Order: sequence, then structure tokens, then C-alpha cells
Amino acid sequence: MLLHWHRTWDWVDRHKERIGLIVVGHAAKRIEEFLFDTVLYGTVVAVCTIMLNQPWGSLTALTVMTPISALACYGYLRFYDWSKKDWLGLEMLKGLRDGNTLLHRIVRYGNIPAFFALSVFADAFTTTVYMRGKGRYEGLTTRDRKIFWASIVVSNAYWTLRWTVIVQVVLFLGGWIG
Repeated sequence: MLLHWHRTWDWVDRHKERIGLIVVGHAAKRIEEFLFDTVLYGTVVAVCTIMLNQPWGSLTALTVMTPISALACYGYLRFYDWSKKDWLGLEMLKGLRDGNTLLHRIVRYGNIPAFFALSVFADAFTTTVYMRGKGRYEGLTTRDRKIFWASIVVSNAYWTLRWTVIVQVVLFLGGWIG
């Protein structure tokens, strides 16, 4: 048992820089995702829905948020390629097939299910980096651009639909209660 802990600490000591980089990268990305996906996206859908009603509110929110999310994801891709550092552990993400969570199981079914799962549960940045070759930091190929833009469409359609349903439920409950 003691030998096991010794080997574990040796591994941590050898990889502490990479671990720190990934921890900081994930913390920053999680904060950004909360602010973008929850605060900004939810606010834009709510304001557009309340001001413009359905279906125009949702469509307006979609047309507002899609280019903003595309710019954010493209900025992440540029920074990722420029830094040539796996600051989110996305290269390790390519080994997702080995785990046992729902996302791991979906990814094992191949690239198409992985594309949809990552587009919905992550973003176009994560999807594009996952789908391109391991350890590539040289920008976007034609295939990468197709994946990126398809993921932008899928993820924004999902987030707009998700927030539209949430806003409608809140408005319904507010009208029913009040």
C-alpha cells in the first residue's frame, strides 16, 4: 500500500506543471462557460423572448448569439494553437473512449456521436480540437473548418432551444402563480 502511494506521488511530482496548467485552464474555461452559457445566453434569450414573443424572440436570440459564440470559440482555437499548450487537457480528451461516463460511452460509438455530444455538452472549440489530429496546433484545415461551423450551428441551436424552454417554463409558472 505504501509503495502504491509513493508511485502516485512520484507521478504527480513528474506531471505537476501539466496538472497545474490544466487545473488553471479548466477553472478559467468553466468561469467563462458559466458567464457565457448561463448568464449571457439566458439573458439574451429571455430578453428577446419577452420583447419579441415566439418564435421571433428565439430566432433573434439565435442570430445574436451564434456569431458571438463563433468569435469566442475561434478565439480559443487561435490561442490554443498559438500557445501550443494543452491547457485544457483536450489532447487527453481524445482518450475519452476509456472512461465509463455517459460522454465516454457516446464517444466510443464514433466521430458522429462524439461530434453531437461534444457540441451540446461543450462547444465548437472543444469539438474541433477533439476531432482533429492528436497534438496538432497548426490552425484549421478545411475539414476542421467544416467541423467548427457545424458545431457552432448545433451548439447554438441546442442552447437557444434549451433557454427558450427554460424561459417559457418560467413565464408559464410566473403567470400561473401570479
